[in-house]
Amino acid sequence: MIKVSEKDWEIFHENYRISREKLFLIFPYRANFEELKQLLLESKTDSIYDTPFTDILWRFPISMSDNDFMRLLQFFLLENWHHNHESIIGSFQDSFNEDENNIKYLMQIFHSPPEFYKHDEDLKYPFIRKIIYAIGAQPEPYNIEALEKISLSEDEVIKELALHQIEKRKRLGRWEAKQNEQF
Repeated sequence: MIKVSEKDWEIFHENYRISREKLFLIFPYRANFEELKQLLLESKTDSIYDTPFTDILWRFPISMSDNDFMRLLQFFLLENWHHNHESIIGSFQDSFNEDENNIKYLMQIFHSPPEFYKHDEDLKYPFIRKIIYAIGAQPEPYNIEALEKISLSEDEVIKELALHQIEKRKRLGRWEAKQNEQF
């Protein structure tokens, strides 16, 4: 298991502005799936500023496949002690949108969002919209099936968001997947 020294954490934080790939060259630690998962679990804090979690998840040099990183995101999407849910959901829309199993995790967070999203409508509906967009980006026809379930909501705002996304996907398709193919 990785035990990062204080000096090495300083190197990590001093090089905040460089990419993960460049950090890989100067930071002596590489984390695989289990190691990165453990580091992230150890970063739990009671503070709403979960900087250690954010830094480790998005910047720590990793030596794992995209599939393993996606599994890590799936796991932490359902953890409610951090505040990176929107970034993780964004990754499912923009980058990790080729696996129908992602829909299961997105539906779980839709049905059981973290507490701080449930009671504040200024946070709740933008959060739900991000989930709906990420579901729409997933493989067809599974994305449409999940959106149709969401459209049965008694909440008129949620129903409208889901119906709008269904109509848009039927008309335009999955443009995120097409963008991924270009790169």
